Amino acid sequence: MPAGPRSAPDPPPAAPRTTPLAANPEPGRRGGAGPTASPPVDPDADNYYQLLGVPYTATGAEITRAYRAAMKRTHPDRHRPERRAAAEERAKQLNRAYATLSKPLPRQAYDRTIRAAVVQDQLMGRYVGGFGVPQSGNGPDPVVRPPRPQQTPAQKREQAVADRNALVSIVVVFGGLAFLFVALLLLWAVARSLAGAAL
Repeated sequence: MPAGPRSAPDPPPAAPRTTPLAANPEPGRRGGAGPTASPPVDPDADNYYQLLGVPYTATGAEITRAYRAAMKRTHPDRHRPERRAAAEERAKQLNRAYATLSKPLPRQAYDRTIRAAVVQDQLMGRYVGGFGVPQSGNGPDPVVRPPRPQQTPAQKREQAVADRNALVSIVVVFGGLAFLFVALLLLWAVARSLAGAAL
């Protein structure tokens, strides 16, 4: 039997191509975070960067160093029993912050959330006149202006003198401008009447 040209065996099917995880961090896409991803970040929660006391550009080593220092300060075993519950809650917040910021993919997702919140705050400030929701947690409320300190009698006298001097300056400047305007009007009227009489 004549043997015909022999064909090469078919190559095995190629494995499906996937992209690396870091190139595709969005949930629901191939290679991204799936159902095992951490829960979505609560936008009303404390800012993890501020909680750890690190800048937004902090490296992994800086985040780890800040986390360890913060945990040493707030570990529940280092506090009295009456403050232990608050220390446990703070330790949980620090653990969440570290778990999010120490891993690249959750950190990218968190950064997107923070960026969206910052953009939203800027838009609200620009178009609504700065109305905002007071911050929860520690720190000053950005909406409420802190009360002015009580002035001493010497400061009140100094303020009264400064206000009086400002008022005198304004009256002198506007009085001088008004006098100059009236003088120019009179000069123009006299010049016009002399020009009309000469014709």
